[in-house]
Amino acid sequence: MSLQAALSTALSSLAAEQRQSALIANNIANANTEGYVRRDLPRSESLVGGTGAGVSTGTVKRATDAALAAASRTASANEAYAGTLQGLLEAYTAKIGQGSDERSISHRLGAFQTAMTTLSAEPSNAVAQSQALSSAQDLVASLHDMTAAVSTARSDADLSVARDVDAVNSALDSLAEIDRQMAYASARGASTAEFEDKRDTLIAKIGAVVPLRVFDNGPGQLILMSDGGNTLYDSTTVHHLSFTHTPGIPAESGSTGLSQVTVDGQALRSSESGSIAAALTLRDKTLPGFNDMLDQVATQLANAFQSADGTLTGGVAGLFVDPLKKNAADALVWDQVKGGDAGYPVSGMASRIAINPDADPEAGGDLWRMRTGLDPAVTDSGNASDNSWILSALNAMDAARDYATDTGLPSKMSLSQAASQSAGLMQSERAVWTDRATSRSALALQAKEELTNKTAVNIDEELQRLMLVQQTYSASVQIIQAAAKMLEELSQIR
Repeated sequence: MSLQAALSTALSSLAAEQRQSALIANNIANANTEGYVRRDLPRSESLVGGTGAGVSTGTVKRATDAALAAASRTASANEAYAGTLQGLLEAYTAKIGQGSDERSISHRLGAFQTAMTTLSAEPSNAVAQSQALSSAQDLVASLHDMTAAVSTARSDADLSVARDVDAVNSALDSLAEIDRQMAYASARGASTAEFEDKRDTLIAKIGAVVPLRVFDNGPGQLILMSDGGNTLYDSTTVHHLSFTHTPGIPAESGSTGLSQVTVDGQALRSSESGSIAAALTLRDKTLPGFNDMLDQVATQLANAFQSADGTLTGGVAGLFVDPLKKNAADALVWDQVKGGDAGYPVSGMASRIAINPDADPEAGGDLWRMRTGLDPAVTDSGNASDNSWILSALNAMDAARDYATDTGLPSKMSLSQAASQSAGLMQSERAVWTDRATSRSALALQAKEELTNKTAVNIDEELQRLMLVQQTYSASVQIIQAAAKMLEELSQIR
C-alpha cells in the first residue's frame, strides 16, 4: 500500500469514527428520552479495483424489532380495555355503595322490612307508621339514585369514546405530517430515524385506543388498519373516526339512537381490545344489564305489595306505583301481567317507582294506610290493632318470585335476595375487571420491557462501544503519524 493510500484510509477511518462517536454520544444523551430508539452507523470497507480504499459509512439505522413492537401494542390495547372498564366501573360502584353501606338498595330494603315488622307489633302507632313510610321512601330514593348512577356512568362512557376518537384523529393527522417529512428525508438520502421514533410513538398511542394491524412499506407507504379490517391510515391519507357524544343517556334506554364509531361511514370493527371497545361495551351492554336488574327489583317490589292487597280490584295500585300507569280517570293503576309476574321488568321502573300518594300525608294521603293497605273500600274506622295487611306485605316480600336470568340473576328468589344479588353482581363485575386490569398491566409492562431491552439505549454498552471507537481512532492517528514521519524522512533524502 502506498503512503497516499495509507493516509487516505486512515483519514476515512477518522471521519467514520468521528460520526460514530457523535452517534454514541447522542444515544447516551437520549437514554431517558421517551420513544427514543438506539441508533447505529453501518460501516463497511471501501474497495477500489478490489483493493481496500478506506472506510465508508451508511445511513443511520434504528434498532427496531417489528414482532416485539406488535406484541407490545397488543398487550397495551388489552391493558387499555381492562383499565377503562375498571376505571368507569369503580366510579359507578363508588356511587351505589357496597351491600353493607347504608345507602345501598339491599340495606334500605332490609331497613324497610324491619320498619314494617316493628309496625306489625303496633299497627296503630303513628310513629311506627311514619317510620315505615320513611323507610319505603328511602328505598325508592335508593332505586332512583342507582338508576341515576347508571345514567351518569353511561354518559361518562360515551364521553370517554368521544375523547378517544378525538385523540386518535389528532394522532393520525400528526402521523401523516411526520410520514411526509420522513419520505422527504428518505428521498434526500438523509436519516429517517428521528421521524421513525415519532411515528412509532404515535402508532403506539393509537394502538392502545384501537387495536391495530401495521404494514410498514417504507417512508410514505405506511398502512394502519383496525384489527377488524377498517383502514385508518394509508400512505399519508388519513381516514378519520366519526362519533357524536350523547350527554344525559337514560339508564333504561338501549343502544338504539346512540352514536357508534364509524370510519368512512362504516362501523369501526375491532376485537374486545382498546379503550374505545371497552367504553362502548360498558355503555351498551354492561350498564343496561345493571339497570335491568334494578328494573326487575323495582317491578317485583310493586308486584309484592300489589299481591299483598288481595282485595284490590280494577287495577287499583298498591303501595308502590309507576306514575306513568294511569287509567282514563287519571287514577294510578298497576297491571300485574304487564308488571312482571314472569320476571320481565317494566322498563324504567327503577327510575320512576314512587310511593302511592294515597299513603303519603305530604301528598294529601292518609298515613294510616301504612297499616291497612291501599284498598279504597277500607277506612280507618276498622280494628286499629289489625296487622293482617302488614303481615301479608312482609310475606309477599319474602316470597320467591321469578326473575329473568340474562343479566346473571337467579331465576327465582325473594326481594331481599334479588336486591343483594343485584348489588353483588355489580360489585363483582368491578372486582373482575380490577383483577384483569392488574394482570394485563403486568403483561403490558413485560412486553414493553422486552421491546425496550431490544431497542432502547444501554449506557454500559454504549460506553463500551465508545471505548472501541477511541481505540480505532487512536490506531488511525498512529497510522497518520507514521506516514507523516516517513514522508519527512523521504523529504530529507538528497
